[in-house]
Amino acid sequence: MFKQFSRFSSRMSIFQRNFSPIRSRIRYYYSNPDYYKRFNYRQDQKITFTQLLKDPTSRKYLAILFGTGSLFYITHLEEAPVSGRKRFLWIPRSLELKIGNYTYNSMLSETGNSILPSDHPLAKKVENIFGRIVEAAQKDHTVDRSQLDGIKWKVHIVNDPRAPPNAFVLPGGKVFVFSSILNICQNDDGLATVLSHEFAHQLARHTSENLSKAPIYSIIGLVLYLVTGVENINRLLLDSLLRMPASRQMETEADYIGLMIMAKACFHPEESVKLWQRMSAFEKQIGGSRSLEFLSTHPASDRRIQNISEWLPKANNIYNESECGIFTGYYKAFQDTIFDKNPVEPGFTYDRFQ
Repeated sequence: MFKQFSRFSSRMSIFQRNFSPIRSRIRYYYSNPDYYKRFNYRQDQKITFTQLLKDPTSRKYLAILFGTGSLFYITHLEEAPVSGRKRFLWIPRSLELKIGNYTYNSMLSETGNSILPSDHPLAKKVENIFGRIVEAAQKDHTVDRSQLDGIKWKVHIVNDPRAPPNAFVLPGGKVFVFSSILNICQNDDGLATVLSHEFAHQLARHTSENLSKAPIYSIIGLVLYLVTGVENINRLLLDSLLRMPASRQMETEADYIGLMIMAKACFHPEESVKLWQRMSAFEKQIGGSRSLEFLSTHPASDRRIQNISEWLPKANNIYNESECGIFTGYYKAFQDTIFDKNPVEPGFTYDRFQ
């Protein structure tokens, strides 16, 4: 051990002798600020965005960065299903699924004790409704079926009346529905509205879209900081002008996609308006005014009602073209007898778990 230490010490002494000329040169640079003039920088100066634009070398690198970034952005624009909106996607599906799996395990650890058994009547009912939504999406020619093939869908009902009304679908096909939202849904069509909306988020890959935009927001934030030098104002500008509008746009798109898919699945589109009316009344009851929509990630319920009302004629056409209007009674009876392996017990009501 001591021999090894001595060899190490001798090597360090050789390194120090070889490094001493370089060290002295560095000290000379630090003692002579004029050497920094070639880089247009002095120790007592702060680089600003204006200085970067005036410097030819900086302009060249900024042009290369902007050109390369623009080309990358254009070549990674994809069309969303059903809505046809162009969106920026570069995050691979595999990473999206890993994030979904991590979130799923976290949710199980948080809610595991409150999850109803898979053979519970409510769990089977939600599973059947969600299955009809997935089946309808698979029949849509605008949907990339590779996003749905091989997905092992699994529905979890979180029976916790204290939890706020909520439902979501994770990448990878894991569905969570909190029992506290059932009183707002009130019926199968209301529940289908919620499930189709959450399913639409994954169908449109909104998780990947958010992840894809994160580096862009960081670059814009850096540029704003170079211009203003104030971090808090920059964050407010980013949120109000970019992040929040983008989030509301995805929520609106999920409303649209979900409405069309639920209509194709033979659920009554008109019930979606009633659902958001009940949601609006619930928000007012708990004091959530949502008056500052521009600082919210979700559109106000009143705006969603307005949007859905405008889309209803198209959704009703889809409903009628799917022969739901003519064969509604027969279709429901067929679903109950063929697909519902565990029929809901008599007297089942949605408000039973409140």
